[in-house]
Amino acid sequence: MTTIEGDEKMIKEHHEIEKMQQAQRVADRAFEYILPHIKIGAREVDIADKIYKFFEKEGVLPLAFDTIVVSGVRGCLPHGEPTEKAFEYGEFITLDFGCTFEGYCSDMTRTVAVGAVSSEQLYIYETVLAAQVVAIEYIKAGISCFDADKVARDIISEAKKFRPDGYGEFFVHTLGHGVGREVHEEPRLSSKSEDILQTNMVVTVEPGIYIPDWGGVRIEDMVWVRDDGVVNLTKAPKELMVL
Repeated sequence: MTTIEGDEKMIKEHHEIEKMQQAQRVADRAFEYILPHIKIGAREVDIADKIYKFFEKEGVLPLAFDTIVVSGVRGCLPHGEPTEKAFEYGEFITLDFGCTFEGYCSDMTRTVAVGAVSSEQLYIYETVLAAQVVAIEYIKAGISCFDADKVARDIISEAKKFRPDGYGEFFVHTLGHGVGREVHEEPRLSSKSEDILQTNMVVTVEPGIYIPDWGGVRIEDMVWVRDDGVVNLTKAPKELMVL
């Protein structure tokens, strides 16, 4: 294993963490703001634009990255760009967005539904949420990035109620990544990583399931790694919302 202790970019100073915390506070408020606008007939591009204008009003531009809003079958695209597609009854909508405060980024994802959800939709959502919660509880300084990824990936792989082989093949990206002045920094919480998490790193925890021609779910928080666990900088609720 490679220990990354001493890497000044990956291990943050307290003033850097405070700026990311402030950026995430505004992102949490953006999620609260946007919820009433998510309804049947609303378009992906309109929701993305409203998030942008909220951040503009709050003075936290530029965006940390281009806002992702994908709905229905487009939810299978982890980095899909918003289109003029309108939300339909029974769809998941995934929103991934972040802003910057004094040059430091926030990054969060929430998935909500409109109208109703099927039994499999609910099961997939609860599987992703369980994987995320367990991974957050597991992460602390000294844990390998490989093991953090594996804890979440195993839960998704063993979820077999609707698919005998589980959903592991549909978790198509890493569990998370470092955040700082750039939204994607080292370390990577992945099945290929040899890095060890260190105190005062800030990383995302974002498991997902993405099924072609069906849709997807991702839930993402940004956490501050400590000796005895993490401080979750993301406060927005994670229970499934059916709007």
